[in-house]
Amino acid sequence: MNIVFEIGLNHMGRESYSHKYVDGFLSSRCDGITYQVREKSFYENESFKNSELSFNHYSNILEKVHAKGKQLGIALADENLIDEFEKIGVDFYKVLSWDLINYKFIDKLLKTDKPIYVSTGMSSIEEIIDFCKKYDGNKNITLIHTQLSFDVEDVHLKAISYLKELSSFPVGFLSHCKNPMVIYSSVSFEPSDIFIYVTADEEKKHPDEYHSIKLTDASQFVNNIKDLNLAIGRKTKIKMENILDKENLK
Repeated sequence: MNIVFEIGLNHMGRESYSHKYVDGFLSSRCDGITYQVREKSFYENESFKNSELSFNHYSNILEKVHAKGKQLGIALADENLIDEFEKIGVDFYKVLSWDLINYKFIDKLLKTDKPIYVSTGMSSIEEIIDFCKKYDGNKNITLIHTQLSFDVEDVHLKAISYLKELSSFPVGFLSHCKNPMVIYSSVSFEPSDIFIYVTADEEKKHPDEYHSIKLTDASQFVNNIKDLNLAIGRKTKIKMENILDKENLK
């Protein structure tokens, strides 16, 4: 199980802030980091016009991430930028929820021969089934179960198991729920990857703050998930020496 921290747009377009996130992540046991990069028109919005990072910055981040043996991915919404990120050499791509039915975009991403994580948060079951029929057997695709809701009752963790039944694709999980305990609960459904939004502990608004954990909690959060995954173990019962009685006799 891979643990991927999502910076998303929470860097606020500030390179120093971006490095703060990455430095915090690299001291943890996480496996990867993602940034979200939107289409050009998105950054023309008054709220986000200063939230772009340069390609040179992503290149510097990639070098730092690789030095620690971790991976860098881009949640990309603009197919025109694929070639630029290929020049940088990012490790994987994430497809945002509304692009599951954008086959032209997905086909272009698949030509990179990089792992592609496809979010299903805005997709009907019919759209997901059609997607699985079209791409089933492609070794580079992983589906992500997510719901674009802050509410616990909308999470439906059992859908992780259901999506596994639809195709040969691995299935990961991404939570948009306000309650971070949902992420811990997802471990019992054995997703291939868990994506976790993070916000730095500064007194300011962040685009994804309502479903993010704090940067200061990130390292322990990963440790807890790794331990939970270890505790799930295998479908077997192993006879073990009773160490509990021995401990009590000390």
